[in-house]
Amino acid sequence: MALCGDDHPKVLARINRIEGQVRGLKKMVKEDRDCMQVLKQIAAASGALRSLGAVILEDHLKGCVATAFKNKGGEDDRISQVVEIFNKFSR
Repeated sequence: MALCGDDHPKVLARINRIEGQVRGLKKMVKEDRDCMQVLKQIAAASGALRSLGAVILEDHLKGCVATAFKNKGGEDDRISQVVEIFNKFSR
């Protein structure tokens, strides 16, 4: 199954920013930077990943899940998948 939503360039741009943040973290550790600076960068990268997940989850709900309800097929499976992934995000 492909990603729901049509704005893949924006999703890829977010991923590229996250990638840059993680590379920055690696550099900070190599340079033996202050713990608080590293922790702030970790929090920023973590927030960016959560935000990306929220965008993709919203697209999934508006696309794949909505389509399953309109087509009257697979609703229970889609709901179970969303509940499962939501539980992973809420940890």
